[in-house]
Amino acid sequence: MSVLAFALAAFQAAAAPTLQPPPADWRTRPTNAGAWTWRNSPEASEAVFSDSRGVQLVIRCTRATRRVNFSRAGAAPAQPIRIATTSSERQLPIGNMLLASDPLLDAIAFSRGRLWVDATGVMPLVLRSAPEPARAVEDCRS
Repeated sequence: MSVLAFALAAFQAAAAPTLQPPPADWRTRPTNAGAWTWRNSPEASEAVFSDSRGVQLVIRCTRATRRVNFSRAGAAPAQPIRIATTSSERQLPIGNMLLASDPLLDAIAFSRGRLWVDATGVMPLVLRSAPEPARAVEDCRS
């Protein structure tokens, strides 16, 4: 590896934010106040979590591509998002987009009571499970 390639790799590693796993007690923390809603259009199906500050999380299925995108309010689109459910935990790939068949989406749909959503630069969310995310994902699979 050339010196330039090594320096570039070191810079990219240092610049790439890494999210920490959720704390062990996240399952016992109170859930964020707010509500899930579901929105439907010919192109997309969305599960939206909003609180008194506005929209905090959008889980959007784009039907044409059968991909599910996660957007967290206050986080830059290029910033990674980490999701934890009662059965699974993972940092989303660059772009925060998953194929509709990804098992993490099933874990979100069937999480027992809550899920953890974290993104660099914003406070983590502890959200109660709801049917709206499962509905948006199912729309992508149909």
